[in-house]
Amino acid sequence: MTISSKRPEYLCWISLGLSLIFFCITMILGDWSRYPVVVFLSWQILSVALIWFVLSLQFRLQSLAERESLDMAHLKESDSSSTIFQAEGERAELMAVAQRRLEVFEKWFLPLLGILIAMYEAGIGVYLFMAMSADPDGAPRNPLTVAVVLVAVAFISFLMSRYATGMSVEPRWKSLRSGGSVMLASAFLCFVLSVGLAFAAFQFDIVINVVT
Repeated sequence: MTISSKRPEYLCWISLGLSLIFFCITMILGDWSRYPVVVFLSWQILSVALIWFVLSLQFRLQSLAERESLDMAHLKESDSSSTIFQAEGERAELMAVAQRRLEVFEKWFLPLLGILIAMYEAGIGVYLFMAMSADPDGAPRNPLTVAVVLVAVAFISFLMSRYATGMSVEPRWKSLRSGGSVMLASAFLCFVLSVGLAFAAFQFDIVINVVT
């Protein structure tokens, strides 16, 4: 029995949506609380969304290829003695567009997109490193509120990452491990940052400075 790629496809789209929501939340929180490190975190979360977007495309193409294979199999089995159906089956094999698209995507576009995401991460890393010297517009505020929100983001990210990593045990879904791993990194950063913000609420800024 063929294992469907619908489950990982749905997981990828949901994780992509959550990552974009978390990006917006942390970006708004960073501007509102005047903690630059929270804004820095939002750009890291955006890279998570980019990886889930690529995985969403990959598993979408896998789903289409599986559906195409099933249609071709049904076409061949419908009447193997009929020359009409044999001709249709041969034509179907020639029209295996979804399978060819998947092969082209995994051979060429997947490595290219990986390189582009790596370039984004390197570029945004340099940009944020240079931006650390910029002073925020006013003193930081409401660290405990931001810490609570980041704990929630960390918890949801951790659950999604563990679920994706568990599904990646299936050989055809192995690429889910990349999304799960990078989401786990976001969960870890959110948690550590929330601890630093909790300390900052009591005028102990060394943790938040190290995290920054």
